Amino acid sequence: MTLTEQQEFLKKLIAHRDIIFEEYQSAKRRAQPLPDWAEGTLVPNWKGVALWWDYKPWPFTQRKMPTTTELIREGPTHRASGLLILDPQSKTPKHNHLDWGNKIILHLPITVPEGDTGFWVDGKIHHWKEGKLFAFDVRKDHYGYNNTDHERALFVLDFDAEEWGEALSPYMSLED
Repeated sequence: MTLTEQQEFLKKLIAHRDIIFEEYQSAKRRAQPLPDWAEGTLVPNWKGVALWWDYKPWPFTQRKMPTTTELIREGPTHRASGLLILDPQSKTPKHNHLDWGNKIILHLPITVPEGDTGFWVDGKIHHWKEGKLFAFDVRKDHYGYNNTDHERALFVLDFDAEEWGEALSPYMSLED
């Protein structure tokens, strides 16, 4: 894809946020606890719903999210995509994805409660805003937190950094 095509894909992703939200509503009941990457134990307050994992499609979820599936099928070749759900008053373990190689993960916030919910990357904080993309280098230590009384949900998709770095760079800034 050219840079212009990549930018158009990202705009289309944002424009379909409401549809992704609607499809999330039907798929979220299938969410499974995610692992603490360092310890290998499951984290019950942090759940995921995969559309693709390890480059393999997850047909059941794709049937629940057909428009989202078709939308991202038009985009990058990716290792993983789906939904990340963080329960109220919880956080994910601090981790990184060194074994994924040179990737960038893109987050599209679907449900962001008002209050203290955000994302820590290498000592800096990003505060979520619904419909506003945020991307980061998967090799950096990171964790999410949700200090509110409501669920937080993100649509996530990974990209090859060499191929997509320029298109994603506007979404990679962090607050101090």
